[in-house]
Amino acid sequence: MTTDIDLRALQGRVVLVKSSRDLRNPPTAMRGWFEVHENNDATPDLSVAVEFPQMFKIPAHRRTFRLDRASLERVLASERHGAFEYTVDEELL
Repeated sequence: MTTDIDLRALQGRVVLVKSSRDLRNPPTAMRGWFEVHENNDATPDLSVAVEFPQMFKIPAHRRTFRLDRASLERVLASERHGAFEYTVDEELL
């Protein structure tokens, strides 16, 4: 699947980032976006970036999740109406 798509075209596209540890009903998520990182080989690396606002004692910060091939396949398969979903196996902090 990933060989059929130009990953550079995903730059800046919306990704809904969720945590598998979120037990709330309904679960919460953060709005993130794809970031394409060029490298020396033919295929660029893709990550999902999320910015967290300042919350009480936690300062504003940014997290980046690098996508391996399996994660990339899952994210691309999740596309609905031009947006994607990515689930992390840790808390979103």
